[in-house]
Amino acid sequence: MNKVIRLAGAMLVAMASATAHAANLPLDLECSDSGNPAKEAARIKTAAPGVVTRESKHVLKVLAGGKTLSFTDEPPYDDPYGNMRYEFCARKEGFILVRAEDIYLSTGKLINEATGAVTDGGERVTLSPDRRAYFTSSQPDGLDGSVWAIHALDGRKSWEGYSFIPHPVKAGHMAATLSDERWEANGELSAQATCFYGKSAPWRVKLVKSDGAWDWRPRRTCPDA
Repeated sequence: MNKVIRLAGAMLVAMASATAHAANLPLDLECSDSGNPAKEAARIKTAAPGVVTRESKHVLKVLAGGKTLSFTDEPPYDDPYGNMRYEFCARKEGFILVRAEDIYLSTGKLINEATGAVTDGGERVTLSPDRRAYFTSSQPDGLDGSVWAIHALDGRKSWEGYSFIPHPVKAGHMAATLSDERWEANGELSAQATCFYGKSAPWRVKLVKSDGAWDWRPRRTCPDA
């Protein structure tokens, strides 16, 4: 009997440790294979059975926070340049990402399963290690780059910018592109900056707030074309 109790206790400690470890890591959710009903059905079956259902071709339903959330496509349905369309993307650790896409923007909605809250997301969402904030990446039509944003868990937006550093003098031009974005252990967002022209070595930058404005630091002078 004592062996059973000790074994059960050890299992509980291991589970608690694993849960704590997971909570200290960023959480990534991403949309892929847009517009493929068979792949969406497979994702629902694998990740969200009984929670997410495709009620009809144009209605997606999600059970969260003790209520049913409906995401209904807007007509005209068969027009590739039609209005808003919704698609299930991913479900992890109590969060669900639904793609929201129209002719102008491919983005998403983030659903908190515990509360049923629906907040602005993106094609990609990364929650911070402490789950107090999240990063989003959305793709406007025709933009050479992505729109990035940071939100509090309740959806309030604290920053929005682009996946590049603008040229300091030439309006509409890039000085450097940004990639490999990630949450650091201290809660800061960092990315790899690469000069748009020339062969300068990439460097890591962090999004910091100075004098009330957010900016990527440290900056470097990049060569022009």
